[in-house]
Amino acid sequence: MSSTDDAQLRRFFRKRLMPAAEKLRARNVSFFSLGPDSESDTWYEGPPSEPKFTSLNVDECEAALRDLWQGQELPELAELAGELMKLAMHLEIQEEESSDVSSFVYVMY
Repeated sequence: MSSTDDAQLRRFFRKRLMPAAEKLRARNVSFFSLGPDSESDTWYEGPPSEPKFTSLNVDECEAALRDLWQGQELPELAELAGELMKLAMHLEIQEEESSDVSSFVYVMY
């Protein structure tokens, strides 16, 4: 990751993600327990009865994230979906093709 990428991530974290977290905290939104629950017998939570597997292409990810977070009543996160996808696309590792055999490939004779 370049220093430009690092600065961009820090800027997103500071200017967008932290304010969203503060709004969520103000609404008392909690994603997981921060300590033991004395009234609960266990912390175990079983899997969903029918796991949802979805195949998405890149163009559908932003809408899927936005819909997921809107459905979970997390508008603070839903409004970040577009920017998150732009960051992900920008930070995607592009491998250059070459005719050389990768040093990570074990050659067998």
